[in-house]
Amino acid sequence: MPYATHVPHLLNNTSLAESLESKLSALNPLDNTFFNDDIWRFQTAKQVVTIDFTIFTSPYLQFTESITISFDEQTTQITLVEFAKLVWLEITMGKAALRKAYSQAFDMLALVMAYLYSEGIDQLDTSHLEGFYSTCLMQNPTRKGLTPRLSSPAYSNRFEPLNLNAFRRILAKYKISGVIGHVTSKQCDKALNDACIAMLDMTRLEYRKGGSFNYLGLEVGKHYIDHCQHLFEGHCAYVTAIKRATMALYDMQSQNSDLKLQKQTTTKLLGQVFIGAQLESSDIKERFFKSVSLEKLLAIEAFVHKTFKQKFERVERCNNAFKLDTINQIVSACHLPERYDAQEFVRALLFVEFFGDNGKTKSAIWEEYKAAISSVKSDSNDSPLSITLAEFDEITKNILDERRTSFADTTQEMRQRLKYLTETLPIPPSEHYLSGMEYFNKMCNMVEDAGVTCFVGLTGWRASEYAFSLNDIEIDVNSDVLDNQYTPWRFHVRWKVPKTSGDTPLPREITLGAYILAAQSAHLNLAEDKSLSLPALYFSKTDKQKADSQLKISTAVNTCWEDFVHHYSMFQDIDTIQVLSEKNHLNEQERGQYDSLISTYDMNSSHIRRLRELRQSLKAELPRVLLAIELGGGKYFGKRLRQYVEGTAPEEITDLFDSHLSKQTKATLMAGEISLDKAGVRSVRSEFLGKASYPTPHAFRHIFAEAVLRRYRGDVGKFIRAHFKHLDSRFFMAYLRDKEFRVIQQVATRNVINAVVRIHIDAIEDKHRDYAGGFDRFLSKAVNITHVIGINEMKEELANATSKRVLAMKSNPWATCFLRDGTQQTAKCSINGEPQRQNASPKLCLGCINADITEGNFNGIVIYIKDDIDACRNPELPWFIKEPCYHTVRLALKRIEELKRNSGKASYDKFIAHLQDTVLMAEAQRGYAE
Repeated sequence: MPYATHVPHLLNNTSLAESLESKLSALNPLDNTFFNDDIWRFQTAKQVVTIDFTIFTSPYLQFTESITISFDEQTTQITLVEFAKLVWLEITMGKAALRKAYSQAFDMLALVMAYLYSEGIDQLDTSHLEGFYSTCLMQNPTRKGLTPRLSSPAYSNRFEPLNLNAFRRILAKYKISGVIGHVTSKQCDKALNDACIAMLDMTRLEYRKGGSFNYLGLEVGKHYIDHCQHLFEGHCAYVTAIKRATMALYDMQSQNSDLKLQKQTTTKLLGQVFIGAQLESSDIKERFFKSVSLEKLLAIEAFVHKTFKQKFERVERCNNAFKLDTINQIVSACHLPERYDAQEFVRALLFVEFFGDNGKTKSAIWEEYKAAISSVKSDSNDSPLSITLAEFDEITKNILDERRTSFADTTQEMRQRLKYLTETLPIPPSEHYLSGMEYFNKMCNMVEDAGVTCFVGLTGWRASEYAFSLNDIEIDVNSDVLDNQYTPWRFHVRWKVPKTSGDTPLPREITLGAYILAAQSAHLNLAEDKSLSLPALYFSKTDKQKADSQLKISTAVNTCWEDFVHHYSMFQDIDTIQVLSEKNHLNEQERGQYDSLISTYDMNSSHIRRLRELRQSLKAELPRVLLAIELGGGKYFGKRLRQYVEGTAPEEITDLFDSHLSKQTKATLMAGEISLDKAGVRSVRSEFLGKASYPTPHAFRHIFAEAVLRRYRGDVGKFIRAHFKHLDSRFFMAYLRDKEFRVIQQVATRNVINAVVRIHIDAIEDKHRDYAGGFDRFLSKAVNITHVIGINEMKEELANATSKRVLAMKSNPWATCFLRDGTQQTAKCSINGEPQRQNASPKLCLGCINADITEGNFNGIVIYIKDDIDACRNPELPWFIKEPCYHTVRLALKRIEELKRNSGKASYDKFIAHLQDTVLMAEAQRGYAE
């Protein structure tokens, strides 16, 4: 029996209907199917292929109500479902029954219609080509709407079954206007090339040969960057001291013959010294240094100990100063106002302490910041800065002294300290396959690469753009009065951007935190001497590495991935809670650890559920990710792939290939039909990785774009938030002048909308959640009235429906605007029915139905309504001036009370009390005025 639906049909009893019926019949459909049936099935050589045209009734494909068509001198109106059938039949007519040809042409047709609908246009012309191809690379059409892909589709699957020029010829045959404008093959190739460069970081030809792209995204990327930050901050001082002490010993050996040894012997000795070995031990002496006197060994050890201690203490103090925990401790100890820019203010003062004033002294920074916040009070009794600069310096000194690692003077105690520090490295010597200085070099590279990954996360540049030296970073005093009180300098990297300017250096702004990270990395890499112009971020050995960072960066962002999957602190904390909760009895230490963790993590929250799911998926994917990306990917993977084809691969490798390659690919591999050259290996590697998550330099461009959009929210990771939350949109405008980045941002915007909506809906039923505002109330009501179906199905359906209704988003410090379809006239910023979101302000947004307010927006509300609070508390101001400020403060009070009620956190109480008091003061004067 044929499958039937209730889709309307307009072609009945027409000559066109007879023609199309004949074309369908020629394809030999199963089930005695006719043209008016909306589900068609076909038997291919290996399987049954189902083509379900009811998807074209989905709202996200309705770019027009009907299509006007001319055939056999008759003009007819047809539905979009009938239009889709007509185009599909024309494409497949005369072709063999293959799943790829049938299904992928269907998908491309849906993508065209979805893009036309999303852009509100009736035809695809040259100005829209790049955006359309970006959608094809990053999205899949489903019954629920377009969904993000985790990897790009194969070129042959996506673009060969139906190209735009073939589509135009079909439209011309039936005299259909619109849909596809006048576009040439050359224009299509250029637009697809631009989209491939923007979205995949490869050219169209590279993509066509089998290149692919894994979409990591902010949801995973933020955790990976936080882990890399933890590795770099925790071990930078240690590995820097190792490198510095090693270099100092080689320099001293060239001057002092009493310390001179052969290089190989020196390397062995350093490996033993840094691990804290007992050199007097007969085992070590006889095994490694049989021909060297013990006196000489101990003299070299004493020199290394002394140098290591000096280098470590200097680097550790500087690194400790700029750790986020240290800065937060200083902010708290100094009772600084709870402002979004407090961290950056402290970071600026510390910068002068360790890097010089660079045209702006500490006292100048202090006085300007004090003046800027003179009217801001954390409550009605506190002064904005309750300490002096001298007291700040003393507090900072004491905190840094407390964090200092102590070294004893005796050799034995120094050995114990080195042994302890070694055991704290990401992979202890006992668990690593290397030993001696080979092991320490590996750990130094790992820490160096962790710093590189953090810097890439802060900039989002291409992998080829990071070979700059400290000498290429220009530091200028910030003359912008809007933010110079906490951003005293502007930092610009003047370096080449090969894909847009060739070898011509271009200035690009970075943050203060990014400069500090580059300076710390340069010191670690022995590259801080500006006269040498060595790459700051990584250690360079060759002239090519000094000039081109592509390979170094591509390798660096992968280095810490395995350690992240196994040892990320949040993953380990969740595992510890699970282990301790399953114990029948906890000792005192375990009880304290358990209570501390439970107070930090709500194990029943949606956030922890997502983290658990993420951990599980990353662990499952890790073996094939390591196989595919190890040693740069291509050569190692290609070697294992050839062994697999030849039947000589190890069992665990064979199992991986068997599990993650399709039957068709395995069959063609074994038949020798796939050439295992560079392109062939790359194509197989793409399928092998599938939807697995792993880092690439280009993925960080997407992470950066999403982080910019979510920087004021509390869900971007500690590291990104600490460096971005104080920056306004002007800092990021330079990126938007890059056409490629604009395309990336368009995709990132839709991904952020989808992710935020899903996370928000998932958190609706949490006992504690950090949301408030009109958008939160909209989602809460939607969840409450759609509980009649299964909870997971309901959440998915609601998330899809809501995401489609969100037309655009805009990040503000006090709220995120999710402009929904149907709210254009009721949006608070609307003028004559058109939202004017450039006019966003607390007085408009805090009462708007499109405002989404999270914990991260709290400080933004505090700082941006300060003038309104001051006006309400000023007894000298008349009521007609005070009234609009009063309404803004009342809106802020409502939103903060919602945050308090939904989250259950007492941290909002102080400001709520302050706002309540402010409202009472204003109302008292209103009564007097009336």
